[in-house]
Amino acid sequence: MVSFLYKIALRNSRAVIFQNIDNRDLFIKKGIVPINKTYIVNGSGVDIKKFSFKKIPEANVTFLLVSRLLGEKGLREYAAAAKIVKLNYPNVKFDLVGSEDESLDAIPIEEVASWSSHVNYCGATNDVRQYIEKCHVYVLPSYHEGLPRSTLEAMSMGRPVITTNAVGCKETVNEGANGFMVPVGSITKLAEKMVWFIENKDKIQKMGDESRRIIEDKFDVRKVNKEMLRILDIK
Repeated sequence: MVSFLYKIALRNSRAVIFQNIDNRDLFIKKGIVPINKTYIVNGSGVDIKKFSFKKIPEANVTFLLVSRLLGEKGLREYAAAAKIVKLNYPNVKFDLVGSEDESLDAIPIEEVASWSSHVNYCGATNDVRQYIEKCHVYVLPSYHEGLPRSTLEAMSMGRPVITTNAVGCKETVNEGANGFMVPVGSITKLAEKMVWFIENKDKIQKMGDESRRIIEDKFDVRKVNKEMLRILDIK
């Protein structure tokens, strides 16, 4: 039914824009749109001036996840991995920033509070920059994304990334250069990569530098907007 409705809605479209190849290919495979109508852009872009580069802090390693409190964002995996890591690295911090949600996949605030021994829940915010600046590594163990804005913002500020090999997430990582991908739902692999950053703290800055380079090259909002205008043939 959803595929049929998409097909009707997009039937007269001159161009259909996607943020990742996997979603584009799915629409083509299901016959929703022909390939000659499709275009791919690098997400919605990020303002590289607003999310300016910041050096990695000298303090103990801090991990950060920014997300609404939803199961599909991998928050439970983040909390479980944090609990494992803190057994051997008690001084490492795990911050979580995000608002409560009312969807069926929402994680109750009581459950989030139960993680307090290993995850520092900072509540909601209108400006994530203060949290990104204090962290060393950004983590998003999401099950599926279009192209995650929170990851792009963290990369723009010079932070390496741990994310999943899920649709939309994998576009943000050059494996081993600016971060790592782990299998969706794998607490063990997520914890292993967290430990890698803790034990290789001297490599974090270089990987954060690479994140910033990737953003400037591919995800600068000015470049993305220019490409959108080209596709839409707007002068």
